Amino acid sequence: MWKICWRWMKNTPAYKLMARNLFYTNWDDAKNRIQNCEGVILTLGSVEEHGFHLPMGTDTIIAEAMAEDISQRQDLYYYPCVTFGQVWSARDYEGTVSISPACLEEYCIQAAKSIQRAGAKRLFIFSFHNGNHKVITEVLRILKDEGSGAQAYHISLGGIEKKVQDILTTPLWNGKVWHAGELETSLMLYLRPELVHMEKATCEFPEVPKAYGMSAVPWKSFLKSGAFGDASSASAEKGQRLYERMCEELCGQIAEIKEAD
Repeated sequence: MWKICWRWMKNTPAYKLMARNLFYTNWDDAKNRIQNCEGVILTLGSVEEHGFHLPMGTDTIIAEAMAEDISQRQDLYYYPCVTFGQVWSARDYEGTVSISPACLEEYCIQAAKSIQRAGAKRLFIFSFHNGNHKVITEVLRILKDEGSGAQAYHISLGGIEKKVQDILTTPLWNGKVWHAGELETSLMLYLRPELVHMEKATCEFPEVPKAYGMSAVPWKSFLKSGAFGDASSASAEKGQRLYERMCEELCGQIAEIKEAD
């Protein structure tokens, strides 16, 4: 009976997320893995509203799933997600936790230096939450200036919406915003369907505020649900295709970096 249970557990998301996650290893095994692999990923997420139908941990859940997959494909290991992120635009939605850029920056620098000190060949920083990207850029500059260890890189899905248009069936708000809409909802239906409440999914395309992009405009001032676009058009089948396309994009970036080293 225990063999049957073990085979079942190995196919669950919880088990798959343990395989390359250094959180589940002792320090000596972690040392050996860090020093003998192609690099380590520092993963960033958020605790941020994602409409009425998705959990606030959506960015973190997706980020860790992708970190596990690309680690297996590229001989990497990763650390559990830095859960709290910079979420200024959505901070007025109750339950969301927003960390200042300065706080997140210092946190990431300290974590990165620890990874470098352990003897990592390369450090990759990855965030599925777009609000963290500017912070990552500054972190890389500081690490470079201080010459603290292994070369650090930012792997990103910025602009990915242009590469997945053939999968999506509804437009993105303002041509590029996919927060909690068809794209993210599809990913979650594929990865963690038990956390998605499609009966609460919305279709919301608010008018773009005149000052948007030129001034700081909180989302809650013009977006009721917190979800942009048509989340009701999402599906697990789209999610699987999106997930694979995104993992391929990240693996391609990592492969280029390794080849250039």
